[in-house]
Amino acid sequence: MPISRILLITLLISSVIVAAVFYNLESDSPESEDKAAETVAEPAPAPKSDTASTPAPLPSPMEADSLGSDELLDDDQIEKEQIAEAMTQLGSTNDEERIEAVEQLGAYPNPETEATLGQLLTTDANAEVRNAAALSLGSLDGPSDATIAALMSALEDQSEDVRFSALSTLEDFMLGQEEDSTNYRRIQDGLRLKAASRSIPEDLKESINEVLKDQTATGAPEVEPDN
Repeated sequence: MPISRILLITLLISSVIVAAVFYNLESDSPESEDKAAETVAEPAPAPKSDTASTPAPLPSPMEADSLGSDELLDDDQIEKEQIAEAMTQLGSTNDEERIEAVEQLGAYPNPETEATLGQLLTTDANAEVRNAAALSLGSLDGPSDATIAALMSALEDQSEDVRFSALSTLEDFMLGQEEDSTNYRRIQDGLRLKAASRSIPEDLKESINEVLKDQTATGAPEVEPDN
């Protein structure tokens, strides 16, 4: 056999061997193993459910009314408990606690709390408690005759803070009332008498007159300019 043919055959065999080696190396590479693992580990898609999620049923009108009534009952109960707690706290020997109780009563305006605050304003020995009572009465929409009388009396209180707090609350009442209402005119007439009284300090008289002046200006009709 010629030598050239032997060399050709040898070269072909070597090429086949090299190709086989490269094929085995690619099969054993990490990338091939990862791709195979991903193919095996990939879960099959879950079958879609034909049943749609059912929304929670809405309460019936009767059930809704019942829930609303329960909430109102809860609010009434909380108010009663807060008022009872404040009434008890008024008997404390700690002045700060008593002032907090007065402010708490002002947060729940009703005939009971109004009467208590009016009594504290006129009879309590502590000026800070009286002052808190004068301010807390301002939460009322429509003051009683007794409350207006208590505030008018407080304009002659020994404490300057109490006097000016009482005037501030009376002014707020006037702003919240119609000018032809009974309460408005009662407060207005009472302030005029106090402004003329000798028992009222001069600085308070000036403030009273300012309040009356502001109320008069507020209620005066607008004058249209001449064309």
